[in-house]
Amino acid sequence: MTVKTAVVVGAGIVGACLAYRLARAGLHVTILDAGQAHNKASGASWAWLNAASARDKPYYDLRKAGVAAYHDLEQELSGRLKIDWSGALVWDPDLYTPKAGGHPQKDWGGTMKIVNADEIRILEPLLTSPPQGALYSAEDGLVDGAHATQTVIESAQAIGARCAFGRRVQSLLHQDDRIIGVQTNYGTLQADVTILAAGTGNPDLLAAFDIALPTAHKAGLLITTAPISKRLTRALWTDTVHVKQLSDGRLVIGEYDHGPGGLDDPEATIARMIEITQKMMPALGVLSVERTTIATRPIPGDGYPVIGAIPSLPGAYIAMMHSGFTLAAVTAQLLSQEILGGNESPLLAPYRLSRFVQ
Repeated sequence: MTVKTAVVVGAGIVGACLAYRLARAGLHVTILDAGQAHNKASGASWAWLNAASARDKPYYDLRKAGVAAYHDLEQELSGRLKIDWSGALVWDPDLYTPKAGGHPQKDWGGTMKIVNADEIRILEPLLTSPPQGALYSAEDGLVDGAHATQTVIESAQAIGARCAFGRRVQSLLHQDDRIIGVQTNYGTLQADVTILAAGTGNPDLLAAFDIALPTAHKAGLLITTAPISKRLTRALWTDTVHVKQLSDGRLVIGEYDHGPGGLDDPEATIARMIEITQKMMPALGVLSVERTTIATRPIPGDGYPVIGAIPSLPGAYIAMMHSGFTLAAVTAQLLSQEILGGNESPLLAPYRLSRFVQ
């Protein structure tokens, strides 16, 4: 079957990159979303492009390919993505513990290196009491999640993709043993292929066909401050907060973690995050909160991505993951190749939906 039309369900960064890549390949693409672009997790993401959080070699390889794919996309879009490639300092006990010997990337051919407190002071002079050790991941990129998503969508539109916002996808259209499009609250839309990139909305669409996709979704809180005059030289992923700075001087601060009920009092959590950040870097001065967001991150049950064809539903594909930002560009590259030519990348082999389907 020749693929000429595609529906992408979801206008976050994953859906945006897929729409762009498929439109670039010549397909007639429609992006559907119940809200607007980046209105959920993508607009409330810390948006760190990295391989540092991979805990096994296959996932590391996929995330490294994800970072590389952004260099390709950045070049294609003539720098409009505004990616900051200054790297990150990481001291998160889930990712790096000095007593445990650091990070397995040293055996995977990665460029990440372990730095001591004196080296950390040089890499980020604003830190007054750096940890005894950290990972320095020099190749990491940082973006403004909302801006990046909007930029990719506009780039997709410029080459023919169509956006249909305010349309909630209620179900998939099933005819002659294949998916032929979607039913929305404003009628049907047919297509040769339908791609589910709806984040936390994906499991409900699959459940109608008795396909159970386990999830471990998690809410996260993000703070954006008013612009400050001091400049961070690196992003910081610490054991308490994550801090990066946008090109306009605003800080974006994410929480490391919270226990049950931790977001029942968001204002208390916000105050604590600001206090920790100011204590860590007093030279920043008084930080003024400009905006806060709480969004649920779409996470498959085992924590790994779900990417590829839906075996029992020909014509339908799924792309669901956290971190969506790191993996969006490479997912779009590899999945579009699969859709158009049947070329299945070995990088995606561990991340098929079939691992959950008995």
